[in-house]
Amino acid sequence: MKLILAIIKPFKLAELVDSVRENPHFPGVTVFEVRGFGHDKTAPHVHGRAEDLRDFTDHVACLIAACDDDADDIVEQIDSVARTGRAGDGKIFVLDLEQAVRIGTGERGEQALC
Repeated sequence: MKLILAIIKPFKLAELVDSVRENPHFPGVTVFEVRGFGHDKTAPHVHGRAEDLRDFTDHVACLIAACDDDADDIVEQIDSVARTGRAGDGKIFVLDLEQAVRIGTGERGEQALC
């Protein structure tokens, strides 16, 4: 199993959700707002003041737990939807996922995802 963390521009989220809903192998997505900066920004000085965070940009983080066989296709789908060709489009990280449990049924492993 894989955990896919995609950090994308907020205006791409609706398009991504529309796209993945059409994919029968897409297990679902959890989304949350994030702020940060990449390699082309200087690190802000963090002193707890809002003005110290001015170099941070808004993005959306999408968490997707996927079966091994589906992970590459899901990454390609996210990449094709989220790419604008401009700096700051975001990043996609793929991590090994040791365990998954569907709380309502007690299913474990890939059965909890697929």
